[in-house]
Amino acid sequence: MYKIRSSVKALIIKDNHVLTIEKGIKGSSKYVIPGGGQNFNETLANAVVRECFEEIGVEVQVGKLVWVREFISKNHIIEQQENNQAHIVEHIFDVKIDEGILDEFSPNEPDSTQLGVVWLPISKLSEFNFFPKELIPMIQQINDSKYIGQTYVGDIN
Repeated sequence: MYKIRSSVKALIIKDNHVLTIEKGIKGSSKYVIPGGGQNFNETLANAVVRECFEEIGVEVQVGKLVWVREFISKNHIIEQQENNQAHIVEHIFDVKIDEGILDEFSPNEPDSTQLGVVWLPISKLSEFNFFPKELIPMIQQINDSKYIGQTYVGDIN
């Protein structure tokens, strides 16, 4: 039986940088914003707080919902086996951390593929292996206080 997975992400912007999680293998890693799956009986906001504590090791303040993104794997992964398909609905929130925290990250329960916590310069985000790439111009617009797009951004990878 197929299920839709509810997920949360934290968009943390500070000093023209976005906080990312480096995942994969050194030399072929990718960067994503912190987050993960929502647990049963957990609010979206509580899931953001928990995921940030697990992946970056700090307490956060959850702000407004910025985007809702879907990932329907069959639309993005060529020749994917039917029994390995995923459908994820991500709720991406504006999140703040204490001003004094810039590089003091000690993940509490990092993902098994997590290599580190990295601030990436927003102006150069497209030079990194950042996912989903479709968010890059939207993150740049948010950083410049110029985003006027939709909250629902669709099925993007």
